[in-house]
Amino acid sequence: MFFTTWVVIEKIIPFSKVIMMDNQNNNTDEAKSKHEIAEYYEGIKNLELKRYEDGVQKARNMLFVTAGLLLLAEIMLLSRPGTTFSPLIIGFIIIEVGSFIALAFWTRTKPFTAVITGLILYLLLWVMAVVLNGEPAIYKGFWVRIIIIVALISTIKPAKAWEDAKNGLK
Repeated sequence: MFFTTWVVIEKIIPFSKVIMMDNQNNNTDEAKSKHEIAEYYEGIKNLELKRYEDGVQKARNMLFVTAGLLLLAEIMLLSRPGTTFSPLIIGFIIIEVGSFIALAFWTRTKPFTAVITGLILYLLLWVMAVVLNGEPAIYKGFWVRIIIIVALISTIKPAKAWEDAKNGLK
């Protein structure tokens, strides 16, 4: 009797489909659970990125300020009597200021690399000014240069932390 009842039930609802439906329900529950955990983890990482965002914004602003101060200094130097304008000088100023503006925009994707590059570039420009103009170039604008260097150095740590958190998100 049991066997014949089973055969009748098997013809109405095949047993393999019953097992498959049960497995599908378990798989969707597990997938939902894994999806919820992934969303929670991603939310925590995004909060961590936002925590470092102020430091990255400070780095971006400092690179823009550096570009502006360099442009102002170059304009002041060129406005002195006896200074001649040449396309080479104007091209150098455009490249110099444009480099810092480009680095400021680069902080949106690679803030640590942009800040380190900006710091190295700024120091190289100072060394080049000393080589071209002699010893007085060391002392001209000394405190402004030190403030810029310290400000750029202070943005290295949050920029690195932001990049590390961003790479950890992937």
